[in-house]
Amino acid sequence: MSSSPHLHIVPEPEPALGFNPFPGLRPFEPDEDYLFFGREKQTDELLRKLRTTRFLSILGSSGSGKSSLVRSGLIPTLYGGGMTRAGSRWRVAIMRPGEDPLGNLAAALSSPGALGDANGDEGLTRAFFETTLRSSQLGLVECIRQSRIPPRDNVLVLVDQFEELFRYKRSRRVVGRDEAVAFVKLLLNARASDIAVYIAVTMRSDFIGDCMEFGQLPEVINDGIYLVPRMTRDELKSAITGPVAVGGALIAPRLVSRLLNDVGDDPDQLPILQHALMRTWDNWERDQSPGEGLDLRHYEAIGTMHTALSRHAEESYSELDARGQEIAEKLFKALTDKGSDMRGVRRPAPLSEICALAEASVDEVIAVVERFRKPGRSFLMPPVGIPLRETSILDISHESLMRVWDRLSGWAIDEARSGQLYLNVARAAQRHEEGIAALWRDPELQLALTWRGTERPTEQWASRYDPFFARAMKFLDDSRTERDQEVRDKESRRRRELRLARALVVIFSTASLLMLALGAYAWTQKNEAVVAQRVAEREAGRARQALALVEEKKKLVDAAKLVAEQQSVLAVRQKVLAEEQRRNAEHQTRVATEQTAIALTERQRAESEQQNAEAKEREAQEQKAVAEVARGQAVDEKAKAM
Repeated sequence: MSSSPHLHIVPEPEPALGFNPFPGLRPFEPDEDYLFFGREKQTDELLRKLRTTRFLSILGSSGSGKSSLVRSGLIPTLYGGGMTRAGSRWRVAIMRPGEDPLGNLAAALSSPGALGDANGDEGLTRAFFETTLRSSQLGLVECIRQSRIPPRDNVLVLVDQFEELFRYKRSRRVVGRDEAVAFVKLLLNARASDIAVYIAVTMRSDFIGDCMEFGQLPEVINDGIYLVPRMTRDELKSAITGPVAVGGALIAPRLVSRLLNDVGDDPDQLPILQHALMRTWDNWERDQSPGEGLDLRHYEAIGTMHTALSRHAEESYSELDARGQEIAEKLFKALTDKGSDMRGVRRPAPLSEICALAEASVDEVIAVVERFRKPGRSFLMPPVGIPLRETSILDISHESLMRVWDRLSGWAIDEARSGQLYLNVARAAQRHEEGIAALWRDPELQLALTWRGTERPTEQWASRYDPFFARAMKFLDDSRTERDQEVRDKESRRRRELRLARALVVIFSTASLLMLALGAYAWTQKNEAVVAQRVAEREAGRARQALALVEEKKKLVDAAKLVAEQQSVLAVRQKVLAEEQRRNAEHQTRVATEQTAIALTERQRAESEQQNAEAKEREAQEQKAVAEVARGQAVDEKAKAM
């Protein structure tokens, strides 16, 4: 035990107590403070902050131990009177915002350890508290006043995983925004009241910027902020060896050194360290030699910190049959959220909701949950031993499971994509209904239809993102109907165009063949014309040659005619001369007889020459007639050639 409310003294090792002192992934609970080591200094600092500000903001990275620090460090210390002026009488309401911040706050207040009556009707008390919370901004103050707790009692409202409020605000749109703002105002007004109420919130440090969306919340967060520091090597050593000693076992120094080295400076490794220690302890219990403590071989057998968590989760999953694995997938997808924030947050859900999402019975879902939370496994909450009912809130034990278990990481990404696609459809359906957007077309439409056919979304699943499931599905159906009609119209037009194109092809083909035939005929005619032209040219050449020959002949005839004419003239002259000679002869008849004979001889000669001339003239006329005939034939041939 401890000498003060928060100082742990490690007892001497005793025989093993038969239980595993390491909680695994889940946080330490207030009644496990005797197992919580290494955070004594931080617990004192939390007390000082809470006492002075009354609104304690515990911030740290995922896996830094925020929840365990406040549950097993701060709360037990308050019960032990660590806050002297306030005393040791505390009523603690522990809650998470989840999917119903005001309802979950009312449930936390109605628990017996807070404002509820252990002998009363818890359902009626919760309904009363929820009505009061929703009725006024001072609803939390009124709940405390009307519960009539003793004056010396103090109230602590612990809002664990405060970042869930930001996801709820974004996912539920108008309703989520209003309820998230109302929830924050209830906390701030209670802190400012004169009653003994204290507020503590745990939040991942990477969400601190989201506080700017809530009025005075950033200022109040700054006043009471406590950034969880990294554990020193000595503190980590205490967190390892302390629970081992409480469990009555020993641990080899070399294993302690190995664990410290594997953790390093990464605070995200703390829940993985706790899980590895839980698995190492279980392996040691099954396979220990007499007097042997936890050693390296037990640690390495479970896969060390690098693979122990993923292997263990996969081992749990492989134990399920096909139906159980299908339910497990739906279960873990429902409990993780990377859609509203890719950093990834847990999303607790009632068992009844998981049944509806997985379309499974309560017994089927419980059987799957028990596989993941049985002794030695702390993947799901509530922890083993707490009976499960339809109203039980299920949750994964830590975000690190989303990052380390490869299968769950893939599921979370698939769920985020599926949720985002459905939100896109739902918002497009709303805009279409308002008349400001058209129906979807491909490729968006086909992607959505493929998603719907593959994932088979249900109205229950869709309500987690947008409640108007029927409208969204009708939008997809109408979009598909319009697309299919357009496809049919296009196909009809295509067929008409195809028939027209075929007719045009026939026409153009016939025309082309005709053109080819005409071209061939024209080419043939052209060749024949060329041949005829060449023949005509040769005939024309021959005609020209014949004409030239005729011309030559004509010239010869003309020359002969000229000669004949000259001879005729000569003959006439000779006749005249003859006549003169004859007259002379007649006058000179009585000239000598010898002259008469000469004259007669000359006359005969002249007559002979005249006959020759006439013969030549007839020959010239015949040659001229032949030339005329030749010329006429040449003209006819030329006309034919043309």
